[in-house]
Amino acid sequence: MGFISLDFPREVLEIASDGKQGGRWCVKNWAELEKYWRGKNGSGNVYFTAYGYRATTPPRNHRVDYDTPIIRHFVMDFDCKDFKQRGADVDFPFMHEQVKRLHRFLKYENIRHFVWFSGGGFHFWIPLRDMYTPSNESHKRRIREGGRNLITAWHKKLNLSCNDPSVAFDTSGMIRIPNSYNSKRGCWSIPMSSDEILNLTHDEIMEKAQTPARGYIEIEGEDINITVPESKNSFKKSVEKVEGLPDITLGDIIVLPCLAQAALGEGNPTHKARFHFVSYLAARFRWFFPPEAVDNETKTTHVDRICSVIEAQGWVDYNENITRTQVENIVFGGSGNKGYSAASCATLEYDGLCIGKCRYFDGSIGDEND
Repeated sequence: MGFISLDFPREVLEIASDGKQGGRWCVKNWAELEKYWRGKNGSGNVYFTAYGYRATTPPRNHRVDYDTPIIRHFVMDFDCKDFKQRGADVDFPFMHEQVKRLHRFLKYENIRHFVWFSGGGFHFWIPLRDMYTPSNESHKRRIREGGRNLITAWHKKLNLSCNDPSVAFDTSGMIRIPNSYNSKRGCWSIPMSSDEILNLTHDEIMEKAQTPARGYIEIEGEDINITVPESKNSFKKSVEKVEGLPDITLGDIIVLPCLAQAALGEGNPTHKARFHFVSYLAARFRWFFPPEAVDNETKTTHVDRICSVIEAQGWVDYNENITRTQVENIVFGGSGNKGYSAASCATLEYDGLCIGKCRYFDGSIGDEND
């Protein structure tokens, strides 16, 4: 068996060594992807969407339609951050031990997988037994829920706090292209064998990553299956209560713990995390009045404040112009171009951002125990 099938079209993105971000656009086949990869590789950081898609968006068709993903695998991203502790920094050995635990578990369970050292962490590519082509948002959410139920079980069993749970099954998210150059770390993304995962030290891995690699290393096993819940079960899963979480504030604004973990600080938050973070801040700034209750001049001041907050976070792909455009789209967009409302807890949970039933829980997720 070979590497996971890569479907097209999919989107690519470059972040230059000076932090400047290029735009997203489509590559429609292997030849276009390889041409892009060869043209950019070594000069910056190159990413592509973790999934391919069945359609592009007219009229120019240079972007994909995120509602048409082809889901035949998922990616688990490990970094030197403890996502149970709001992304607190940890050392490489702490994270590496979790990578070893997951790798040993997958081998024991005979689950096929591929592992890349990304420069700062590790990416596990795990093929699915079945291919999913969701036809609507509800179906896409149920697939995501089924996948994340599996990953949540692994988190609890193996204590995988350095795996960002919002990355897997994010159908619009991007991941570093395997075997590409990491300009921030000064090394290459390289495939890892089982022996290398278990036995090499950080220094030895970094030394190996000074030389570019080609191809992949398959760790043999069977492709895994996920259980996709029936639609009637939507919004009815139980969420565990969490207590003792500290208040996270930006000046006089309290940030929900789930959004603080997903979006605050250095890193590369997912598209969903950024969208919900911005729409929440906009709602807070207008005191949760409906978007249409606030005039455009006031909304413009909210855009300025939100952009200042984002600039201070140090996101790896921060771009001032792109950020402002996207924030304006959220603050002024939505139904009737009045602006988006803040997401409910149910939506945050379905998008993989919920960290448990905290004191800000809004009651939108059903729980038979309450």
